[in-house]
Amino acid sequence: MQTIEQLTRSLGAALQLSPAYVRYVAAKEQNEADEPLAELMREIELVRLQYQHEAAKGEGSDDTLMDGYDAQFRALYDQIMANANMAEFQTAAAAMDKVLQRVTGILAGCAKGEDPATYEPEEPGCGGGNCGGCKGCG
Repeated sequence: MQTIEQLTRSLGAALQLSPAYVRYVAAKEQNEADEPLAELMREIELVRLQYQHEAAKGEGSDDTLMDGYDAQFRALYDQIMANANMAEFQTAAAAMDKVLQRVTGILAGCAKGEDPATYEPEEPGCGGGNCGGCKGCG
């Protein structure tokens, strides 16, 4: 009989064959190959570090300078999120996360005694039913 670890490794291999995983890896590779996107990522990291350096001064920090860093950060962030490769990566990563949440939900249910063949984990989210102020479920 296979051990839990061996079965988990087999599950991991099957996961890597799933469409969600294949899409995620392809999107990640596209992101990494996108030099203009990489430049924006370097720029936003520099602005973040400059902001943190100024904020670390405490009461001696320059609010005007920090506001400028904040505006730069937001502008760069908007450019990054408007990039088609980043948009695809975000979508692919969310789909992969949904698969992983489902798998871990099933495993958690089984660890609590649920029937492995029939257990259906709850969908992630608030579950409150009042979605008025919600920004959307994963």
